[in-house]
Parts: sequence; C-alpha cells; structure tokens
Amino acid sequence: MIPSSLQHLDLKSLTGLLYLLEERNVGRAADRLHLSQSAMSRLLNRLRDAFDDPLFIRTAKGMVPTSKALALEAPLKLMLEQMAELWSESEFQPQSSHRTFRVQTTHYQAQAYMPAIAEQFYREAPFASLEASTLTETSLLSQAEHSLDLALCSDYIQLPNSFEKNLLGREKFLCVMSANHALANKDSITLDDYLAYSHVLVNLGGSNPVISDALLGERARERHFAFRTPYMLAALETVGRTSLLMSNSGLLPERFRNQFGLVIKDLPMEFPFIHYYSSWPKSVENDPGLIWFRGICERVIKALIPYPET
Repeated sequence: MIPSSLQHLDLKSLTGLLYLLEERNVGRAADRLHLSQSAMSRLLNRLRDAFDDPLFIRTAKGMVPTSKALALEAPLKLMLEQMAELWSESEFQPQSSHRTFRVQTTHYQAQAYMPAIAEQFYREAPFASLEASTLTETSLLSQAEHSLDLALCSDYIQLPNSFEKNLLGREKFLCVMSANHALANKDSITLDDYLAYSHVLVNLGGSNPVISDALLGERARERHFAFRTPYMLAALETVGRTSLLMSNSGLLPERFRNQFGLVIKDLPMEFPFIHYYSSWPKSVENDPGLIWFRGICERVIKALIPYPET
C-alpha cells in the first residue's frame, strides 16, 4: 500500500526527483523540467516532506544524495520508463502488433466483406489476429461491451445506446432466382409472378417482422416462405437448385451468380435501400488500434458496397 504521504505526489514531482538525482543541481534540474529555480526548490521541499528525508545534502562539492534518495533512483527510473511506454503504446504500429481484433457481423456481411477486410488486415498487420463471430438482430443488447471491438450491421440490427455507428453505404434489394427458373427469361416480373412462387427467408435470429410484408400490404399473406435459414450461401445455392425466389441485397448474389447459376431482377414493388453501418462501444472510441481497425473495415466496405456513403 502506498503511504498517505506519497499519495499526493504527481508525475511532475517524481520526474523532478529523477532529474535532481541525475543532475545533482537544482538549476539544471529546473531547466529540464521547465520550472524556475525557486519553483524547483519548492518541489524539492515537497519531496522531502513526502519521503520524510532530506534527500540531498548541500556540500562544498554540490548536492549529495542521501542513501534514501539513491535507493529511490532505480525504481523511480523504471516507473517513469514504464509510464513513457504507456504513452508510446498509444501510437499503434500495425506492422508489429500481435493484438487480436474481434468483429461481429451477419452471415451476409461476413461473406460480402470479410474476405476483403482480412486481405487488407493481414497486409498491414501480418502478426495480428482477426476473430469474426455471428451477429443476430438483438444479440448486441444482451452482451458485455468488452466482448467485441466492432460490429458490422444493417438497419435490421438493434444497437445499444452505448454504441456509436457510422453509415458506410446502402444496398438495393433485388429478386434472386435460378437461371432455370420459369421467370428467368422475362424482362421484368409482376407482383403476381413474384407471389406465385415460394420464397427463401434468411433469418437473422430475431423475431422482427419481415420488412417487405409491409410493402406487400394485404397481399403479404399470399407469400409463402418454404425455406428459412440463417446461412446466406446455403440460401443462394438453394435458390440456384430450386424454383424458390429470394429477396436480398444484390452484392453477394452477384458475386455467386455464375457459381450457383443465378439470375437477378428488380423486385415488382418499391423497396427501401438497406443501410449498412460500422458500430462500436463508446468506451473504445479513442483506442488507437481500434481506430486503425475501423478505418480498414470502412475503406474496404465503401470500395465494395454498391452505393457507398461519401
């Protein structure tokens, strides 16, 4: 336990003691600490009171440290060096970092953006680690802030009040179907076409209503979801192998168009753009490493998303 007499010493006072030990001269120590000589003398008196020791004895040869002062020199220098290292750590150096960065995202964004994020991440921080885990509609509301560094989310994800967010861009919802589908060769599909077939729903793990139901109005009851899954690639491949339709953001279906044999068309009703965000706990807002990490994710996503925020 730190004695009460020492608890009132500030960093400047302890730095002054080290300078006095190194210089053995009040004037030179005062210059290094950017103090007047009289202010340095007052600082020395506070140190003497705190340590209950004269610390320095004036002699014809100058200031001579007491045995107490000499015993303080090594631990004092170590402590101040460690304090300086804390400051230098704020200047994050990705090339030498071994830190683990934790991101949570939906299956869609994991497939759409994480490979490109990882490519840039390891290019800049070859010794660091990246952990990605699944985000659901409400999962952020029930977990501790320190369990993640960044969330990549959309309008569908509920954010705690303690989170910041930054809009990255927008995607348009489109209708995805097999290249062998009966509607695949039509220039456009009607609402009757759209509702005549069963659909795939990618479920994010929450209980929120399907947003497009509100757009369909009374006709929403005509749509039948024959396949529900949280896995985006499973949904896309299923669409490519069946007559099921799927309404989804267009970037990922476009990427797997050839692999899964997909055709992508405009929906027969107006659908609002889906907004995509980066989000993070306010408690890590100024973390230098996480500022770097957020920057990578945001630059990569804005380069890929169809309608980036400028």
